Amino acid sequence: MYPRGLSNGTFPRPLRLGFMHTIKSSKTLDETTCLMRLWISSEPLLFAIAWIAGVVVAAYSTSAQDFPPYLSVQSPTETYSLASPYSQTAIEQTATESPQNALTGNLEDLEFEIPDSIPTSKLRRIDGAPAESDPMHSTRTDARYRVYRSSETITGFMPGDGEQFGWLDFTSMPYLASSQSSGLTTAMGLHLLSGPTSVPLPPRLWDFALGYQTRNTLGDTFSYDLASSIGVYSDFEDSAREGVRPLGHAVGSLHRHETLDWIFGVDYVNRDDYKILPVMGFSWHHPLGEAWRFDLVYPRPRIQYALSDTKRLYLSGSLGGGTWDIEMPKQIDDVMTYRDYRLLFGHEQLTPGGNIAATEIGLVFNRHLQMRHSLQQVDFDDAFVFRMVARR
Repeated sequence: MYPRGLSNGTFPRPLRLGFMHTIKSSKTLDETTCLMRLWISSEPLLFAIAWIAGVVVAAYSTSAQDFPPYLSVQSPTETYSLASPYSQTAIEQTATESPQNALTGNLEDLEFEIPDSIPTSKLRRIDGAPAESDPMHSTRTDARYRVYRSSETITGFMPGDGEQFGWLDFTSMPYLASSQSSGLTTAMGLHLLSGPTSVPLPPRLWDFALGYQTRNTLGDTFSYDLASSIGVYSDFEDSAREGVRPLGHAVGSLHRHETLDWIFGVDYVNRDDYKILPVMGFSWHHPLGEAWRFDLVYPRPRIQYALSDTKRLYLSGSLGGGTWDIEMPKQIDDVMTYRDYRLLFGHEQLTPGGNIAATEIGLVFNRHLQMRHSLQQVDFDDAFVFRMVARR
């Protein structure tokens, strides 16, 4: 026997509607949970897509330069108007009256001047090379220290195994090419780690950065280089919140003498071991950029010797490493900071496109690894590093 209203084995309509609503609500909740899990698992992919889009936009904005479509020459001493005797109407009348003279006349009879130089605004850039204001005479090389950081793409290898810490780097820097004055910058880095066995570090680390940089020269005695960026530095295994770091620098140069520049400023690296580095020193160079050059500027000193107009040998120093948000075993979040000092010997060559290709080998010393939350610290033996660098 069924209760009243249930003789046919079905629920009353109000009960059926409530039961169906409960089932639909459960399905909706399951779908929402699945979407949230899918979003969390695809977070690194979304960062990669966003970085690629930023690179495309920055490359397009950098390459879009306003140049006249054709090379044109305009005399700086005389501008012809429609009322000039050598206007188009006058030329047509002369050709009609004396066609033979119009075709075989002497060019010296025309009273116009050919300029000795072509205005820079009327020249086009070829292969990224800057246009010269006077192509008929060679110009002097500007050897002054005007650029603090410029665009670099680095492939580096530092061997390590067991308890030794090794790296394989594919990194770009968020800075403009040295020939550019201002614009957006992007950067990406991938670091493949090996060792140490005593510290369970992730196998890879990522860098993504977007910024802006500007350079300029005020008069003949002062120039500046300003840059700021926001980056995400993490293994992207879990939340990368503690890996978001702003970076930047503000550096000025005084040019009081043609062979000596004084450099001062600050470099905001925003790491756990160093927050701000002072930038100070001097640059001694030949007025034409020949032979020896000494850029003794902390924290990136460099001494170079020019073998020719396109080849140089150099010795430089730098601070290596960085800070990344990582996930330790048992889903414990921590922040890792690795630091080393590098003494690099390199050879660089100017390419036909105006860029610089360099090969470096160097000594890495004072290597230190520390964790922010677990307070674990490890020191490593000295190592060597091999790098291939493309500079712009």
